[in-house]
Amino acid sequence: MENVRYVYTVGMDDEEVAMRLQDADSGVLSLAADNRAYAIPVHVHYDDESERLLFRLSDDGRSEKFEFIDSTEEATFICYGDEGEDSWSIIARGAIRRLPDDELPDETTLNTVYRSLRVFDEDIADLKLVPLELVPEKLTGRKTAR
Repeated sequence: MENVRYVYTVGMDDEEVAMRLQDADSGVLSLAADNRAYAIPVHVHYDDESERLLFRLSDDGRSEKFEFIDSTEEATFICYGDEGEDSWSIIARGAIRRLPDDELPDETTLNTVYRSLRVFDEDIADLKLVPLELVPEKLTGRKTAR
């Protein structure tokens, strides 16, 4: 490792982790089922009052991701930032669950707390919004040491 560049990192305190999560708008949600991993980029909203991560996905009835969501006992969400030599990352682990339809915020709130919904080849009329919640049982944050 003599010639490999490296940077020391340190743990973030709870306050800084919460601040970074409040500012985060996207990350990667990792799921697993029957020895198969499935990771998807998602938009996120951190509800600091209840200390939970909220996701809003779309379903056209054919998406593989919901099979993984229903089979995953412990999901992992990762968000991070990298500004040259300064970087940070947060890993949240916990059970993920679908929220009932009546807990889906109204459209104005959805458009305020989430970035635009990414639609691929689906017909908008066929899409249903599916709210998800991950309450972290383990939350770890690291940042570049200074």
